[in-house]
Amino acid sequence: EIYRCDWSSDVCSSDLNINNLRYLIVIFLFHLSEVILAQTNPVAEQIKNFYIHYMEAVGVGDRKIENGLVKDYLTPEMQKKLYRLITVTGSDPLLRAQDVSDYGIQSLTCRHLEGKWYEVSYLRTENDTASVQIPIRVDTDANGKIRIVYVTPYWGGNKYGDQIFDVRAKEIKDDVDGGIFVETFFKAYVYPYVTMSSTMEQDINQLRKTYCTAAMQKKYAILLQKSLEDENLLDPMIGCADFDAFWYKFIKISSLGKNCFMFSYNNGIDILNVNIKVSVKKLKGKYRISDLKTE
Repeated sequence: EIYRCDWSSDVCSSDLNINNLRYLIVIFLFHLSEVILAQTNPVAEQIKNFYIHYMEAVGVGDRKIENGLVKDYLTPEMQKKLYRLITVTGSDPLLRAQDVSDYGIQSLTCRHLEGKWYEVSYLRTENDTASVQIPIRVDTDANGKIRIVYVTPYWGGNKYGDQIFDVRAKEIKDDVDGGIFVETFFKAYVYPYVTMSSTMEQDINQLRKTYCTAAMQKKYAILLQKSLEDENLLDPMIGCADFDAFWYKFIKISSLGKNCFMFSYNNGIDILNVNIKVSVKKLKGKYRISDLKTE
């Protein structure tokens, strides 16, 4: 393997050059096939072409080609969400699986659903009777290239439609009531996640700086660092690495007593069930989050 090589070795240099050449050839053929398909076939065929090359790369464990295809065919926002979803699910959201089979690649199909929505489907094995059905939303970038904008995760089943993202931005009300503050804050906080904003990190950082006490901001930094050290990156504010559009309707705020609340949500179908105990205090007539703890 390359990492064990003596870099002065002609053999290792040769192996490295072959691997790089193989990568360049695959990427070239992929782009060539894209040009041909764009001239002769609908968008569904271009999506299918991407998926076949992607599944082949996953099948042989070629991460360089796999990552290159992701970067080339997914929007920057979807690329970031893809890796957040991998952390949440432990599998590849593009495939709803951890690996693929040759039969899966051979059985792959793609069809148009409505508007900018398409469905990719395949059979995991020859013995399967029910196919994996994955709705995806695409759009055209500034260069006229088709890009994958969103992939319905497994908890969304075969649901699709732009109404999934029909979530209104919440105005944070911090001077009325503690419960109203907590509800409006968390709905505003997850909004950039739901809409996959290109400025998501900046948006949520600003919300924490504005609506959390100094002590809470320090605690957040400590919790975030711990998640990095544990190789389980998550946003301590929401107790998860991501917040998907399908989860928004499951948000619940419960009172636990004076200035203490429970922020809860789930994905609607299985074991993902997050409960965060939130404490608030009033400073100069404005409510602020002073502490939180994942239950």
